[in-house]
Amino acid sequence: MQNNYEKEQPILPSLCDYNAELSLSNTAKLFMDMAMYHAEMLGIGFTGFKERGLFWVAVKTKIKVFRKAKMATMVKISTWPEEAGTVRCNRDYEISDEEGVMAIGKTEWGVIDANTHLPQKTKDVYPADLVVLEKKCYPEPFAKLTGNFEGELIGTYTVRSVDTDYGRHMNNTAYISAIEGLFDSEELSKKAFSELEIHYKSPCFEGETISFYGIENDGYLEIKAVNKEDKIIVLARLK
Repeated sequence: MQNNYEKEQPILPSLCDYNAELSLSNTAKLFMDMAMYHAEMLGIGFTGFKERGLFWVAVKTKIKVFRKAKMATMVKISTWPEEAGTVRCNRDYEISDEEGVMAIGKTEWGVIDANTHLPQKTKDVYPADLVVLEKKCYPEPFAKLTGNFEGELIGTYTVRSVDTDYGRHMNNTAYISAIEGLFDSEELSKKAFSELEIHYKSPCFEGETISFYGIENDGYLEIKAVNKEDKIIVLARLK
């Protein structure tokens, strides 16, 4: 049973930003794609879970970029699951080239019933003969993000059909794209974000408009997105 998955891939134009570099949101999309490849191999991907009436949901994700991958260059993308907890399990990611590690990531995943959307246990979700790697990209736990601030309104975003996934809610990577889109290219170049952590608190659906508020705190830009009822949808911090 293969406990990790690796794939060499070129950085395609569709993955690049205005600087012809891999963006944070597309880094997240690459990580999600690699997770699918490996999960399918293990029998716990979309196909296997659909037969069992289950669905993966991203709970938290964090990404750290050391060097940005350039368009048309080749990279190796690796992913592996950590030991599963009772109701959550982590998966790690790594992008590297011949010079070393370029970016790392981690996602905390949950499992829900596809019909009731009720959370399911993850403790025994992996195949029984899977030997989990001890390697972890991030030895430290996810940050505690509370959203206990008013902040300044940065912008709003209305969820479109292309932002939604099979679960009919806004896809986890679409939130990262929306956050990047709050800033113009000049602002993004100045801020040069290389770290992102995002926590998904409540689902958001097509046609809903969410408002993004931000505040500078301890070297990070903290962001919360709320719906019209002022319910927190996502919390994030960037650096």
